[in-house]
Parts: sequence; structure tokens; C-alpha cells
Amino acid sequence: MRPPTLNHSSASGRVSAGFGLKQIAATAAVLTLVAGGLVVLVGAAPPTSATKPAATAGKLTTDIAAASVSSFDITTLGRGDLEAKNQVEIRNRLEFETTITELVKEGTIAKAGEVLVKLNADPIDTQIAEVTQGIETAKSELAGAESALKIQINENESAGRKGRLALELAELDLRQWQEGEVRSRRQQLDLALAEAQSELERLTEKLDRSRALYKKEFLSRDELQRDELAKTKAQSALAKAELDKTVFESFQYPKDEKQKRSEVEEAQAELDRIKDKNDAQLATRTADRVNRQQQLDLRETKLKKLQEQLGWATLRAPSDGLVVYGSTVEKRPWNNAGPLQVGQQVYPNKLLIALPDTSVMVASVKVPESVAGRIKAGQTASIKIDALGGKVVTGTVDSIGLLAESGGWGDQELREFSVKIALGPDATGLDIRPSMRVEAQIKLDRAENVLSVPVQAIFAEGPVRFVHVSSGNKWAKRPVKPSQISDRFAAITAGLADGERVLLRAPLAGELINAPWDKAALAAVGLQTNDEGQVVVIPSTTPPTPLTPAVAEAEPADGGGGEAPAKTVAETASAATAPKKQ
Repeated sequence: MRPPTLNHSSASGRVSAGFGLKQIAATAAVLTLVAGGLVVLVGAAPPTSATKPAATAGKLTTDIAAASVSSFDITTLGRGDLEAKNQVEIRNRLEFETTITELVKEGTIAKAGEVLVKLNADPIDTQIAEVTQGIETAKSELAGAESALKIQINENESAGRKGRLALELAELDLRQWQEGEVRSRRQQLDLALAEAQSELERLTEKLDRSRALYKKEFLSRDELQRDELAKTKAQSALAKAELDKTVFESFQYPKDEKQKRSEVEEAQAELDRIKDKNDAQLATRTADRVNRQQQLDLRETKLKKLQEQLGWATLRAPSDGLVVYGSTVEKRPWNNAGPLQVGQQVYPNKLLIALPDTSVMVASVKVPESVAGRIKAGQTASIKIDALGGKVVTGTVDSIGLLAESGGWGDQELREFSVKIALGPDATGLDIRPSMRVEAQIKLDRAENVLSVPVQAIFAEGPVRFVHVSSGNKWAKRPVKPSQISDRFAAITAGLADGERVLLRAPLAGELINAPWDKAALAAVGLQTNDEGQVVVIPSTTPPTPLTPAVAEAEPADGGGGEAPAKTVAETASAATAPKKQ
């Protein structure tokens, strides 16, 4: 397996950084690096089996490359599946578990309106018959309630008329008594009193004359006595007339008035009682009628819903599409139910059929959360389709998920974002289908005219990033400061000169010059050794390109360079990200 070498274009001097290398994809560990806010994917290849002798250290071979000024794309890799951009899901919309009685074959192209699935609807037929019978009963009860309501309304109107008539008669009787009987009685009493007074006055005058005549002996004593008796009767009649008037005004009138007014008040109270009774009875009849109507409405609504459910027992294709079983779409490692089949029991809302529109396909890939912020809609990508022998097609980023997705129980610390990439026109005519595995290389940026080396040449020991440079017939470790890094190349901003040879693998025994770090070389990349001999960042300087937190915790350089074997960036990442024992 050969590591990549620099390939310069005679026209532009740019580095050819095509889609992936088999030796990198097959054997390199992937590490996410952050360089001045730039996050990329780095691949590294192991040393080849055919090692070169130390005598070839100054020559360009498959293990050796020369640093040169070039340009390259900065990309990130995402892996995932192909899927239809538009997909119709056919689910079990019945509200109970049922079984499949008929099922279209998976992989067929369904036409709009074609029957896809039939579900057992016997329970629905039974319920429809029961509800239909209940509707007829509810209609009969509603008719009875409406008739009773009408009768109650008529009875209320009749009782109300009687009550109002009784009140009017009582009020008329009161007015008749006040304006007729009372006035007439008072006139009678006044007349009787006046007549008694007048008669008394007349008889008094007559008695006075009779007495004068009796003294003159012109009138007998018997006649005088008769006149005196007449006056006494007249006095008694006057006293009686006065007493009658007093009794009427003091007793009879108040009594009769209270009686008449009481009759009016009683008639009014009776009318109020009639109104309250009518309202209560009317409310009862109305409530009964509303209740019967609601019962009928509920039964009719239930019948409509059951009929709708009965229609859902036969599921048809709303549009043309490729038939994919829900068991295929939602396949889980722990689910041993097997593919969808006739007789299988399905629960409500279960995905039965997916109809992807394969005319417009997208690649749905996962990318680390560290690079998600740099991916934007419209960025170009190259998509390798495994099922087509590694066929590569172009693509354009369509969208990126809003929320990060966890790695599940297998890797709870992993956070990734889903990226949808629309396939380019060169994918037209290819036999592509949903769920085909793909690997997408998304272009994030481009490094222009920078000093670069293959990423396999960069190693890490603690905070030191270094390369092995040619020194006679051996190799010496040289600290460098990488900046922009792609999956194939890394730009070097300090520590290396154009044309210097670097080794693309770890040196073999006897090939490495064991020597402490050169202080000037460390200072050139912003590093120094402290009093304990450890390499640290020089204060107030820009730190070297950091790795992910896991890699940053790797063992620091020993300062001597001879005790601990150097690791490539990819090897360090592989060790740091390996699963830890619990």
C-alpha cells in the first residue's frame, strides 16, 4: 500500500487532492483537528512493508516526499446512506392492533391509487352494526323529547295566560272596590248622617214650638210628649249615622282594602310561581332534548369515524413510488420480527410502507459536531457510492440538522449532525436506491499557495507536532507548525522549508537520530523546554495546532526523543479514541 505523494500541475501548481485514497480509507484512523478555529478530518497511512534503506534518505520514494508550495482543498468526510428527498409514509391509522390480510411485494413500483396493504377490519364491521342500531334508537328518543318539549311549551303558555288573567281580575276588583263600592258607601253614610242631622234640627224646632203652644194651652200634653219622643228618636238616629261612618272608616274600609290588595298580591305570586314552574319544566324538557341530540350526534360521529377507519383498512398509494417495507426502513439490531408479511400483527401508527420518490435522491451523512458549524448550504461535495463499485458523483449541501444526534448506547459521548447533500446531474441514470451506503467528501475551504506536506508526515508527541527530515543517511525530528489541514495535506507555517524531504512513515530501528529537541527549532514553532525538561508553549505566543481533547491528553514528549516511540497524528488519534475498559 503506497502513501500519497505530491502531484503538481504544470499550469497552476496546485496539489491534486481527489476523493479519498484507498490506503487512507482502509488503514488510517480519523481524527478531528482544530487549527485556529478550522476543523478538518486527518487521515494517516501506516508505513509500507517495503522499507527503504537509510541510504535513500535524500531521494523521493514512496516513503519520502518533499515539502512544496501548493494549493489543496480542505474537506471533511461524512458517512451515511442514500435516501429519497421526498418520501410518503403509509402507516396503520387504525386505533387498534390488527393483522395484515394483503400486502404488495417489496421493491415494486406502485402507481397512484394502487392497493398496497389491506388490514383485517372485522372488528370495525361489528362496531358499525352496533352503532347503526344505536343511532335508530337515539333518533326515536330524540323525536319523543322534541314532542314532549312542544307539549310543555303549550302547557306553559296556557298556565301563563291563566295566571295573568287572575292577576288582572284581582287588580280590576281592587279598582272596582276603591272607585265604586267605597265611594258609594261613603256617600250613603254621609247622606244618612246629613238626613239625621236635618231631622234632628227640624224636630228640635218643632218641639220648641210645641212647648210654647203647650204653655199657652193651645197644645195638649199628649202632643207635646209625642214631639219630645220624636226628637229623642232623631238624636238616636244621628248618633247611629255617626257611628256607622266611624265604623266604616276605622274598620270596614281598612279590612276590605287589605283583603282586596291581598288578592292582587296572591294573584301576582301565583303568576310568578307559574312562570318559575314553566321555566323549570321547560329547562328539563329542553335539556332532555339536547341530551338526546348529543347522544345521536355522538353515535353518528362514531359511525363516521368507524366508516373512516374502515376506509383506512385498505391503504392505497397516494402517488407513484418504490415500495419499501416499514420493517426495512426501521430495521433495528434488536428487532427479530423479520420483514413485513401477511398475517403479521401491527400496532396503531406502525410504519407499513414507505414510498420514496427516487427521482430526487439525497445523501444523508453524519459529520462530527466540531465541523458542523463550518458546513453551509451550497457547498460542493463528492459522493462515493459503495454499491456502485465506489462510483463518485458530485453533490451540493442542501441542509444541515438543527440538533446534534448522540451515538446511542454504543458511544454516548459521540455527537454528530445530519447533513443532506443533493446529488448532482452526473448521478442521473445510475441505478441508485435508498439505503445505499455512501461516503461524502464536503469541501469546506481551500488553501492557496501554501507550503505543504502529506499529513502522513506529521507526528505528535505531547504539544509538539513534528516531521522526520533528512539528515545524511538518517532522519531527524523537526518541530513544525501546521495550520490548514485536509484529509491528505497539511499546510506548514513554521519549521520547514520548501524542498526539504520528509519521511511518510515512522523510522525503523537505526534510521532515527536520537537527540534532544533543538531549542531554536522549538522556538520557531512557539515552544520551549521548562526547568523539568518538558516541552511547553512559550507564553504570549500562538499555541501550536491543538488536537481534540482526547489527543491533547496524550503523553508529553520525553525531551530526549529516544525513549518513547513517536506517533503520527493519526496513530495518536486512534489510541485516544479507542474504547476504554469499564
